[in-house]
Amino acid sequence: MPHKWLNPESASTVRPHKRHQPHSLCMAYFTHRFEASVSLHPVGIYNYTVVYLDPELHALLPLNETPRLRVEADISGVPVKGAWQPAAGRWFLMLPKSPIKKAEISIGSVVEVAFKVLPQDEVDVPQELSAVLQAKPEVLQAWSALSPGKQRGLAYMVASAKRSETRQARVDHVTAVLLGEAPLPWVRK
Repeated sequence: MPHKWLNPESASTVRPHKRHQPHSLCMAYFTHRFEASVSLHPVGIYNYTVVYLDPELHALLPLNETPRLRVEADISGVPVKGAWQPAAGRWFLMLPKSPIKKAEISIGSVVEVAFKVLPQDEVDVPQELSAVLQAKPEVLQAWSALSPGKQRGLAYMVASAKRSETRQARVDHVTAVLLGEAPLPWVRK
């Protein structure tokens, strides 16, 4: 059941974002909606730009079974794929800095959050990596043996490269990892 739009009591103390009406596509595509203030979330020495999940939605979502609940969202017109992540009894969704900045959304902006829960095993595989997985059965077999989280980590490593040369070098490295010729990138010796 879609969640109603909520207006925070403190809305007068924050700057409302200039895009205030949700897209009609969002109304049909996304299953949960609420308004939130964009905040900084400290993690160690880092501060992440986030929105916090409306507490009224906690009971409606499988947060106990899946603490890092993967979602696809629209934050006042900015598409976001990520996960609601737990922190001290609340859940936050990290926002991508560049698109948020381009949309003139900043800390304190009131934004509309519309989202739907994704299949938790879903992995977006970059085209270059997908081609190698299809062409080499032994690489695909090793890939299939990994958890979805490790697959997402390797896929992100490839997808985050900006230049095609870097993407190809990362595909080669992932292939070596899958063939047992190199360690997982996040494993320290």
